[in-house]
Amino acid sequence: MTTINAAVSYQSQDRIARIIITRPEARNAINNDLVQGLHRAWKMFAQGDDHVAVLSAQGEHAFSAGADLKDMPRDVWLAMPNLSVPCDKPIIAAVNGFAVGAGATAVMLADMAVAEEQAVFIYPEAKIGAFAGIMGGFAPRMQYKAGLEWLMTGDPMTAQRAYEVGLVNRLVPKGRSLHTALELAARIAKNAPLVVQAMKSISRSVLPRSSTEQYYPQRVMLDNIANSSDLREGVAAFRERRDPRFSGK
Repeated sequence: MTTINAAVSYQSQDRIARIIITRPEARNAINNDLVQGLHRAWKMFAQGDDHVAVLSAQGEHAFSAGADLKDMPRDVWLAMPNLSVPCDKPIIAAVNGFAVGAGATAVMLADMAVAEEQAVFIYPEAKIGAFAGIMGGFAPRMQYKAGLEWLMTGDPMTAQRAYEVGLVNRLVPKGRSLHTALELAARIAKNAPLVVQAMKSISRSVLPRSSTEQYYPQRVMLDNIANSSDLREGVAAFRERRDPRFSGK
C-alpha cells in the first residue's frame, strides 16, 4: 500500500486500484490534504497499469462528511473522479455511511456506486447559501425531478431512494460495500481493458455535461500554462529583448 499523504492511500492488487480516504477521526471530511491526495491518486490510476479503481473510506459511519470547516479545502474539484484527471478506466465508489456535500458529488461523478443500506446522501448547499456548481451536472446521472428536489430542499436522501433514482447501482447490508465493490471491480478487471475503456469513453462523450464540468478540464490546461517554464522564459525573453527558447514545459 502506498501512503500518498495523511488523508489518502493507494493500494494496487490484481489490476484493481483501491483509493482509500483515511480520515475516520474526522469522519473523512475533505481538507486540503485530502484534495491533493485524491488528485494524486487519480493521476496514479489514470497513468498506471490498474484497470479499475474502487474509492472507499475508512470507518463505519461516513464516506465523507463534506468540507472540513477546520481546514476549508481549496479547489475541491481536484479531488473529484472523472473531473480534473481525464480517465477512461472505470471508477466505483463504495459508500459505507453518510455522504455529504462534496462527498455526495464524488459519488455522483464516479462511474458506478455501491451503497450500504444505512447510507444517507445530503447536499446542503441550498440551506447554507453556497453552491460550487459541480453538482449541477446531476441531471444525466439520476432522475431529473427527483434529483432537483433533493438539491433544492437540501433534505437527506436514503440509500434506498438513491438506488431508486439511479445515484447508486447496488444496495448492500452494513459492512459489505467495499467487499461488493471489489467483487464488481474484479469482474470488470477480467474483461478486455481496451473494450472497457472504449465503452466508458464513448458513453461519456455522449453524456451531457454542465458548464462547470466543461470549465474545470480547461482550467487544468490554463493553470499548467500559468505555472509553466515557458511562461517564465517568455517573460524573461521579453525583458531581455531576445527570442524566447521555449521547451514545451
